[in-house]
Order: sequence, then C-alpha cells, then structure tokens
Amino acid sequence: MAYFEAVWERAYLVLPNTAGEAHTGTPAGGIDELDARILALMLAGLTDQAAAGQLGTSRRTYQRRTGDLMAKAGVGTRVQLGWHAARRGWA
Repeated sequence: MAYFEAVWERAYLVLPNTAGEAHTGTPAGGIDELDARILALMLAGLTDQAAAGQLGTSRRTYQRRTGDLMAKAGVGTRVQLGWHAARRGWA
C-alpha cells in the first residue's frame, strides 16, 4: 500500500492536448476528439475492454481506431504511438 501511495503522489494526469483546438472542435495535430480520448485512456493504462466501455464503443471499434492512430503516426506499437502522440501534441 505504501508503494502505491508513493507512486500515486508522483503520477500525473494524462489528458488530451486541446490548447490548439480549431473552431471545428478538432484538437491540434489533426486528430478528432474521440481519438484524443482513446489516446488518453490508452496512456492511462486501461485495457481495451475497459477503455471501450468508458467510450461506449465495442472493443473491436476501440482496437480499430487505435490501429488507425498507429497508421497515422507511422508506428508499429502502442508504446511508439504514445511517444509520437506526446511529441505531436495529441496527448
């Protein structure tokens, strides 16, 4: 329990970067609001099933959208996607 508390104190909230949001409601960097939410849930460590439940979609839809984001970023893994998302201001 003490270890969890120590790590939790150093944790930071991961939210989509909407500072450069366009008038259309699309976050800066060319991803839409749903993709930004998918990235936030993925980076928070939720399972595909849990994230899909949070979004009100099926697990398959969540996986397909994650795959689309990976293709858009030009990466092959979710770890790489997280890194690219942070660098591009998607998350």
